[in-house]
Amino acid sequence: MTTKHASDTKPLADTFGLGQLVAAATALFVAGCILAAFQFISLRQSLTDDVEVQAALVADNLAAAMMFRDKQTATESLRTFRPPPYLLSISAYDRDGNLFAGFAKLGMVPDKKEVLRLLVSGGDSALLQISVVKRVEYRQTELGYVVVVASTARVQSGLLRYVGLFAVAAFGALFVAVLVVLKTKARMAKAEERLDYLAYTDPVTELANRRATYDTLATQINMQGKEGRQVALLIVDLDNFKAVNDTAGHSAGDALLRMVGEVLRDAVRESDVVGRIGGDEFAVIASPVRNRMEAANIAGRMADALGRPFDLDGQKVFATASIGVSIFPDDAQTLSELISNADVALYHAKAAGKNRFAEFKREMTLETQRRVSIERDLRKAMECGELEVHYQPQFDCASQLIVGVEALLRWPHPEDGFISPNDFIPIAEECGLINEIGRWVLLRACSDATGWRSASGAPLSVAVNVSARQLREKDFIDQVRTALHESGLPSAQLELELTESLLMDDVDAALDFMQAVRAMGVRLSIDDFGTGYSSLAYLQSFPINCLKIDRSFVHLLPEAGYTIASAVIALARGFNLSVVAEGVETRAQLTWLQEAGCDIVQGFLLGRPMNAAALRALLQLEGVELELAVAAGVAPPIPCLASETASKGGAGEVV
Repeated sequence: MTTKHASDTKPLADTFGLGQLVAAATALFVAGCILAAFQFISLRQSLTDDVEVQAALVADNLAAAMMFRDKQTATESLRTFRPPPYLLSISAYDRDGNLFAGFAKLGMVPDKKEVLRLLVSGGDSALLQISVVKRVEYRQTELGYVVVVASTARVQSGLLRYVGLFAVAAFGALFVAVLVVLKTKARMAKAEERLDYLAYTDPVTELANRRATYDTLATQINMQGKEGRQVALLIVDLDNFKAVNDTAGHSAGDALLRMVGEVLRDAVRESDVVGRIGGDEFAVIASPVRNRMEAANIAGRMADALGRPFDLDGQKVFATASIGVSIFPDDAQTLSELISNADVALYHAKAAGKNRFAEFKREMTLETQRRVSIERDLRKAMECGELEVHYQPQFDCASQLIVGVEALLRWPHPEDGFISPNDFIPIAEECGLINEIGRWVLLRACSDATGWRSASGAPLSVAVNVSARQLREKDFIDQVRTALHESGLPSAQLELELTESLLMDDVDAALDFMQAVRAMGVRLSIDDFGTGYSSLAYLQSFPINCLKIDRSFVHLLPEAGYTIASAVIALARGFNLSVVAEGVETRAQLTWLQEAGCDIVQGFLLGRPMNAAALRALLQLEGVELELAVAAGVAPPIPCLASETASKGGAGEVV
């Protein structure tokens, strides 16, 4: 389904045309009138100046004749005078206003009454002619007057020529303006079309962009809501798109996005709208849908279509996706709620293992709100120093002595009590706080271990868990080196625990990291061994010191689970590695591990996690050589946290 978008106002190109031309023509007309009036005044003034010059010449020539009252000479002088074509008549009058001499081309010479009027007014300017009066004097004695009448035909013809030339120029300018306007209008229309395309279309996939998609969604909600129908919003997020960009380049990533867009359009119905709303996020507006089942079917078809390999430059690439589904009006009443709920469902689809779709449920919102609350409080806890590091003792099976501790992160929330690490550690991983927290735990654990050595002389090793995000940090090796330097802890007393899955995510990078750490003298162990998918070939090449048997296997002992536990112990013996069994909670489990040859044990039977002060007090007890608890039938004097109610030791490690 294609969508058209138009702005609320009329396109600028449509308003740029006839109106502008009419305005330009009006401006030219007004300017022409002003210029024509100015030109008329200029030409008339020029003609008046010329007539006054002619009148002055005639007055000088007739002065002698009028002084001697010689009309014949005056008449002959006027006859011999060759006036310009624009002069209509030249008349000479005595002081009493009587005609003395004169001639006229057209019309009549002014009579006595007219002359007296002209004398009073100093001249006359009419539309068709101009009259100028000039006194005839000799040595400041007034002899009479000369009246010169000129035609304004020259002014009119000059004005007509000017107006004609201006009109030709104006029409030429308007013609050029029309051409420019038409060309500009075409360019503006093309530019507006391009801007509209960029405003509403994703240039990579040529699908509707985020703005256009949500505008369409708002329209569908309004329209289908009035009809009492349902609208489904499906947000699609590619699972491993970053890997394609990192390995094949952004051009290959763009090509994959185009292919995904085409697949999604083919997978949905004709009436549905597909848009790209983010880097690797797409949105599908299914409108209308009859029920949740129909929306789920659409999501299933999309997931199946994206599950097939894409041919990218001759290579087969899989672009699986996680999909979140939200329905209007069942799940949300507004546009923002519908989008937010679809995002929540998408998050749960990813958390459930990716490559699947999830429908929004009300309890998801509560869980999301709790996650947001935990993240906010966790940041505050970091700033206020509310987090604590507790330590669970590790006992040597043979010597029955405490030989080390495992550092475990605890969060005593001021209002909610102890927050389970299983709740806040994954959130810290997602929001990136785990790097800061892990750095702090590492430094704190090394400092506490140095303090115990100074107080009791016991060279306890301290095991600190490493998260995947920490391992990806380029400066993590420097963080380890800094923690050892600032605390003064010998490197041999620090042990970093890594999980199998962490190592196998990027074997080469993990191997480089382990070799760098071992070069510093720091010990390495694989935590929760047996629950992952380590290859024995890799295990042989990893420079590790210890394997930890996961508590899930120890919990089954001795009735079950002994096959795997025996195999891990035998494997460790073959690779010359020590073995730590965690989660020891019963005497029977402990006895079996002792007989099987396990090196070190830890668990609630022997000692719960405790803070640094409690452990220091324990180490300072007389006869630090603590026998294993149930062997003597007496509970060990190891304090337990009142808030620790879990049934497994070591829960909530920083992983």
